[in-house]
Amino acid sequence: MKVLLLASGYLGAYQLIQEFHKKGIEVIGTDINPNSAARFYCDKFYVVSSGNIENQYYLGEIEKIVKKERPDVILPGSSSEVYHLAVFKEHIEKLGTKIMVGSAESVRTALDKGLTYEALQGIIPLPKSFYSEKGLIIKPSQGKGARNIWEMDRHFVMEKLTGEEIDVDVLSLNGEVLTACFKKRERTYGGTLIEGEIVERPYLMPQIEKIVKTIPIDYLSVIQFIGDKLLEINPRIAGAIMDYEIPYMAIQLALGKIEPNGIKTYKTNIGKRVAKYLAEYAY
Repeated sequence: MKVLLLASGYLGAYQLIQEFHKKGIEVIGTDINPNSAARFYCDKFYVVSSGNIENQYYLGEIEKIVKKERPDVILPGSSSEVYHLAVFKEHIEKLGTKIMVGSAESVRTALDKGLTYEALQGIIPLPKSFYSEKGLIIKPSQGKGARNIWEMDRHFVMEKLTGEEIDVDVLSLNGEVLTACFKKRERTYGGTLIEGEIVERPYLMPQIEKIVKTIPIDYLSVIQFIGDKLLEINPRIAGAIMDYEIPYMAIQLALGKIEPNGIKTYKTNIGKRVAKYLAEYAY
């Protein structure tokens, strides 16, 4: 089996690839950074340009790699590439490679916090928020002479949340949650969990099911909560995996090697703790 892992230089990619190797999976990596450490731990490595939808060259670069390497699946590691892949999913899959992303509509909604909260309003608990296509003006409640006024273009403003931070690795298909891993954030680096624990949070499961039904993201996503309120949705593999069976099952699902009902019976390792660290590649 061969996987094309995009943005393979992200913080958690090294251990993911080691786990894939244990299962006999060959990993072809890409990254925008030519000096990425992924050059050393991927079986093959390609430098690509930005995956933003505005970049007209990106699709051609991915298509060229797919034709040369013939991967079984494409697994995006960065949110910046997911929408581009979703828009041209049918085009790439005609080459015989499955792309592990949902529809362009669901991906677009998940990536835009304003659209996410609009879609889920009244369905699950959400922070107080405000969003305007025309932009925002922020000024003190008491002031004069136009002092301390900020103009913000198309920004999303929400209340500051407090409480326990839980990241949920979700594997879903066609609006249905197949399995989920609840990770308690205890310490982070650059926004990525580097110390935490797999926990049980059954009160969040109904919310996750409603989210996935409303915004039907296929395969892997990360749904983040603070307290009992949704923070955001990332429609891609998590930067910090704690249960590596979940991305493996996602690949098998994409390739038709496992049925959804076979995933629903899977139980993650509650109580497992993880502490991640940086390694060094000198060259």
